[in-house]
Amino acid sequence: MIQIIHTADTHLGYRQYQNDVRKQDFFDSFAYVADSAVTLGADAVVHAGDLFDSRNPSLEDLVETIAVLRKLKNAGIPFVGIVGNHEGKQNTQWLDLFEGMGLAKRLSEKPYTISKDSVSARIYGIDNLSHPRLSAFDFSVFEPETVPENETVRTYNLLVLHQLLSPLVPMQPMCCGDFLDNISIPFDAALLGDNHKYECQKHNDCWVTYPGSTERCSASEDETRYFNLLTLDEELSITRYMIPTREFLTISVPYGGEQSGYLEAVYAKIDEYAQKIPDAVVFVELLGLKKTLISISEIEEYVLEKGALVVKVGDKRDRYDEEPQRLANVTFQDPDEVVNQNIRMLNLTGAGFLLDNVVRSKEISKSNVDEESENGLKAFLESMDFSAEIRRENYVRDDFSFPETVVKAESENISPIEEEKPETDRFDEAAGGANEDDKPVDLKKQDKQPEPENEKEKKPGQKPKQYTLGDMFG
Repeated sequence: MIQIIHTADTHLGYRQYQNDVRKQDFFDSFAYVADSAVTLGADAVVHAGDLFDSRNPSLEDLVETIAVLRKLKNAGIPFVGIVGNHEGKQNTQWLDLFEGMGLAKRLSEKPYTISKDSVSARIYGIDNLSHPRLSAFDFSVFEPETVPENETVRTYNLLVLHQLLSPLVPMQPMCCGDFLDNISIPFDAALLGDNHKYECQKHNDCWVTYPGSTERCSASEDETRYFNLLTLDEELSITRYMIPTREFLTISVPYGGEQSGYLEAVYAKIDEYAQKIPDAVVFVELLGLKKTLISISEIEEYVLEKGALVVKVGDKRDRYDEEPQRLANVTFQDPDEVVNQNIRMLNLTGAGFLLDNVVRSKEISKSNVDEESENGLKAFLESMDFSAEIRRENYVRDDFSFPETVVKAESENISPIEEEKPETDRFDEAAGGANEDDKPVDLKKQDKQPEPENEKEKKPGQKPKQYTLGDMFG
């Protein structure tokens, strides 16, 4: 019979809530697993990644980790594991350092074998992989070992991974089959890490299990902490063992309707948990309607005086009396209709509408947009008649009207404009000067004559003519 402890996500060095005591709690939980391995007489401790919380643990963190690993070595219990996403480095890993010290073994495609009595365990491992790296991973490096026909030893194959896999963790891009079905080795169990909650179920004929993290890494992880014990004999069995951890206590204080005395109501609710508060991490949740101001610091001080290690107060009260009614007033427009309205406001040309239809068409794939656009524009240009000369008047909208403007005289030599000039003259004046005869001019036939030099000279005492923005831009 072989007994193997399976643990993961110890996150050593995590100084949770900026509290040194919480940082020590993570080391204490890891030490508890190691002590349990010695007590149970385990044949190995398998760590499924995230030994450290950071890629760069402090020297003190390394020293304390080495002390725990040395305890296992002195008891003759090998420590084997893989690299998780929290601690992974570019080249040499911390497990490589510990392996060089004779304290650990980093798992790979070559099996680490444990044999005892008539049972053998072959343990393989893959470091944490992102989804793009998984698609490029070469599973052919895992080659099954040939077992002699007269072999009487019962052999178990174990695979160690640090991944979030469905169906154990729903809605994940990777699943158990991405690994177990692509390796030509028939695995009896997959020992997983990365998920901080205990899970255990079967995928085909292979057990897949998460032991969960050894400590609570967030307030949402309110479940009890565990490690797994695998027993390999005539059959494979998995038993979970509880890890004693610091109490995480949540106190919810609902709003009862009264506006005055709400703080006293909060204190009264906290007093109901007075026996559980000492040395605990306490979360106070304020619920209900926000009709009065609350001093968060006063509540924190009140709970700390009762002996709490850490206090976090969350004001989750709502400002609205009837949330469903407020949400019922929200309306949504059809996105396609909104786009069509804005497109019409752009006054696009025929070619512009053609390109818009191509780009937004659901029947044209993105890879064919360029080709369809080019073909459509080519057909559009071929259908146009360029034989007739385009007159300038075609560029002026029929419904266009210039705003009424008045040029103020700057001196007695310049009199105000008494009546509005014809539209053609005003257009020409904005372009470069007024027509002397006050008659419409055919711009297409008019030849520009150079202005005489003597007219360019400014008369004595005459100020330059001033124009308003209405004259310049119509």
